[in-house]
Amino acid sequence: MSTHNGEKRETGADEQEQGSSKKPKRSRRWAFLTLALPIALLAWSCAPKASLPVTPTSELAIGDAVIAVQLGEAQSQSGLESPIQNNLVALVDVHGEQDIVRIGNQWEGRILWSDRGISFGAEQWEYQTTENGTSSQETEGWRSSNVQRYELSDGRFIVVSYEMDLGYRVDTIELDGSVTSVSTPGTRGDIGQCGDRILSIVDTEQLSRMKSEAFEAYAAQSGNDGNDGAQPEVLSVVVQLNDRDGDTPRLIGVAPMIDGLVSGQREFACEGDVITMPSVQTGDSRVVRVLADGGETGTMVLERWDLSTGQRTIIPVIDEQGNPIEVNRDRSIFDYEGVQVGDEYRFISEGGDAFAVDLRSGRGRYLFSYSGTRINQRMVYQVSETGVYALEGRREDHNVTLSYRPWDGGAYRDVITMDKLADYVWLEGDILSSGHWRRIQSFSLRPGWDGGAQ
Repeated sequence: MSTHNGEKRETGADEQEQGSSKKPKRSRRWAFLTLALPIALLAWSCAPKASLPVTPTSELAIGDAVIAVQLGEAQSQSGLESPIQNNLVALVDVHGEQDIVRIGNQWEGRILWSDRGISFGAEQWEYQTTENGTSSQETEGWRSSNVQRYELSDGRFIVVSYEMDLGYRVDTIELDGSVTSVSTPGTRGDIGQCGDRILSIVDTEQLSRMKSEAFEAYAAQSGNDGNDGAQPEVLSVVVQLNDRDGDTPRLIGVAPMIDGLVSGQREFACEGDVITMPSVQTGDSRVVRVLADGGETGTMVLERWDLSTGQRTIIPVIDEQGNPIEVNRDRSIFDYEGVQVGDEYRFISEGGDAFAVDLRSGRGRYLFSYSGTRINQRMVYQVSETGVYALEGRREDHNVTLSYRPWDGGAYRDVITMDKLADYVWLEGDILSSGHWRRIQSFSLRPGWDGGAQ
């Protein structure tokens, strides 16, 4: 009868038993202990555990916080117990002190801290935290998972989520806190922001509803009406998901699909009307973008789209010796966090592999792999022009640690240790339970704060 009521942990209280003044016979003593021990253990496992404190959502304010963290639902460590289906959002200061709120579940929560405040959400709610507190807004329908959050130039937030039909849903958080939503079935490929445009790169095999329009645009662009049989069977297209023209997303770019070209990204390098995205050219004869998962083996290329003309170019990425840069499951570029510094794009993949690529020449270099300790937790990243911030749960010394490593490959160093937050990541079990743990889904630093790391 193990009990997990919300956020629970053991109190560690000991029970003492008062014995008789007469010494019992050894056989009676062992018989008593044999019976008493299971009863005591059962009573202990069923006893209520002390709740970990949480703050009412409306009372959450930025205060002295320098990092915002979103934790996912609590999974059973043994796999035998039901998950605790909610998310936690923590605001933590430089001393590791924290305020934590409990919100609805979100399989993949994304959190964004901008000058306007902190934006985060759950399946059916959007929240914004400022110095004055936290406001909430119910959304229409249900969002299974966040993909990414973006900020527009006028201060509005964009939230991109998955929907059940494998399409992207875009929620625009207006300046007054209201939410408007629009969905685009068939879009579940690469996604990113360029200026105030939220763009998705997909293939016409996925985006069948716009197939005719895409082929018409390609015929006009190439001067080929398809009568000579030279028209490709499948096209890659760039569509704009926000600020749409009625019910149809804007078609921005179109080019023949390249077999085996995959990526799996949530952001692009953006210069004016040109977006550039590191991708993988595999040896597979035919792979659609939705299949990218970080296990692709091939060579790195830059996929470059000129949104003013709608045309695409592919630039091979080579190292200083002129050799192609190989990527695979052990050294991946999948789901990166990137930043542009001059002509160079610096990025780190979900797996912690860091690269730098010149966007014009394609000259690239592998920088390092940021592995940390990786015990029971993946690492999540945020990048700056000077280096990489990584957040991980380190179970061996029971803390959650923010560390930093410069792009030039210097040793990483700890910035903040959050042992109190670790209590919410690893929920201790009892004698009959192995407990639960929460995955760190995302984090965001206070704008302008570097923790002295730089």
